[in-house]
Amino acid sequence: MDNTISERLIKLREKNNYSQSFVARQIGVTPALISAYEKQERKPSLDKLVALADIYHVSTDYLLGRTYSDDSSKIIHVAHLNDTQIKILRDLIQNMNQSV
Repeated sequence: MDNTISERLIKLREKNNYSQSFVARQIGVTPALISAYEKQERKPSLDKLVALADIYHVSTDYLLGRTYSDDSSKIIHVAHLNDTQIKILRDLIQNMNQSV
């Protein structure tokens, strides 16, 4: 992993005016571990990566450097939808993308 995740974690934390201690409390780790993430000394586990994405309102893909936008308006939360509703939503998005 390159330094993308560490740079983005720092950028997001500073953008939100969060301390390392605050972020650590939110995801249930120590401030030293947040510092290690930001210094590239440690990599977040999958559950911690998801928790970080949640508190910063970004996608895990953004944190991992797979997308360039941290625009949370592009994230669709589907946890409360059933499988049929999710399929309808996927089909709608696919159709909209094809018409652009």
